[in-house]
Amino acid sequence: MHARDGVRSGRLAGVATGTGHFAVLAIDHVRSFATTVRPDDPDSFTPDDIRSAKLELVEGLAAHAAAVLVDPGFLAGLGAGRRESLRGTGLILGIEDGDYEDVITAPRLLPGWDVRRASELDVDAVKISVYFDPDGDTAAAERFVTDVAAQCEATGTPLFCEPLALYGRPEDRRRAVLEGVRIFGHLGADVLKLQFPEPGARTASCREWVEACREVDRLSPVPWTILSEGGDYGLFRQQLRSACRAGASGFLAGRAVWREAATGQAGLSSGTDRLDELRGIAVSEGVPWPDRAGHRKGWQESRT
Repeated sequence: MHARDGVRSGRLAGVATGTGHFAVLAIDHVRSFATTVRPDDPDSFTPDDIRSAKLELVEGLAAHAAAVLVDPGFLAGLGAGRRESLRGTGLILGIEDGDYEDVITAPRLLPGWDVRRASELDVDAVKISVYFDPDGDTAAAERFVTDVAAQCEATGTPLFCEPLALYGRPEDRRRAVLEGVRIFGHLGADVLKLQFPEPGARTASCREWVEACREVDRLSPVPWTILSEGGDYGLFRQQLRSACRAGASGFLAGRAVWREAATGQAGLSSGTDRLDELRGIAVSEGVPWPDRAGHRKGWQESRT
């Protein structure tokens, strides 16, 4: 293992549990956050309002996660005391210029941002999202991921890559997600952040879900996690259990965890309870990321 690989392993350990699993609170997207909290008038939610609302959630929930995924605007608002606000929790920074509700454009980083700037802010890892059409031209998306991966290699910064598959029919979802693993899994990311490979209908059997996730596991050359996609918490909990049984190393979850707390429908304890339950599933049933990545020695050294 090269020395730089050891650095990345150590930093990746900083966003995982002590057992090597990912239990990440995602609160990075700006537009979707405003739309969730104020669905009738998201434009009335000012940047200061968003930072303040996110800070309340982070301060209340971060201690129950191994790491939090945030946006640069939120990180800048924390100022010099950002690490104190996170209470020792790992920090992942989303640096792509995009949001879940944006139209599809050529992927790019946020203006003025790159991996080196993120690394200088003492983050543990960076995350990029990229939309792709499994039946279309993915060259621009592949170049984007490859370029960011090269920046991460140069700075020793771990990379979470989130390929977001576009598809027309629910029955196309598995093929689309698998194609994303095949296309983007070998481009230099340390961890894949994936959509659950089966439609969200509760009629799917556990066996079907696990088999779909096993296909992901067979294709992925790196550790992988699933995202909640803003869905129902109960459904996501079931999906996580199936994914972890098939080889996933954990989750990155946003609205499924904090929606009710952010909208005032429930207290912060609803989010902490959910994070604790999801983390328990990841740790008890998931695969530690070093077992997939081949970095166990570097990871063990980082824990001592």
